[in-house]
Amino acid sequence: MATKFDIFQFLEEYQKHPCLWKKQMADYSNKDKRDRALELLLPVSGLSSIKDLKLKIRSIRCTYNQEVNKIKKSMGTGASAKGVYVPKLAWFTVANIFLRQNAEENESESNL
Repeated sequence: MATKFDIFQFLEEYQKHPCLWKKQMADYSNKDKRDRALELLLPVSGLSSIKDLKLKIRSIRCTYNQEVNKIKKSMGTGASAKGVYVPKLAWFTVANIFLRQNAEENESESNL
């Protein structure tokens, strides 16, 4: 019987492995460290393979980035604070705690 994927538990564990999500970290480019981190995450995910885990991470990151872009677009239209898009994803706030570091880093680089 397959284990139900718990996004909150997964994000909590994923956050503990910045080599998988923090682009400005030197270990982000280290394939061995990334592979070890994926091996540690696999049991937590309940998925059957590293390939499935990578697809799940990609899906989470893409969905997260889509939500961030919706927020930015709603802010750029001159909307009042009430008009700013608020993500409806239950897990967005948890992911945003650590994934926003990449967005903040990208913004500071593009402004140089």
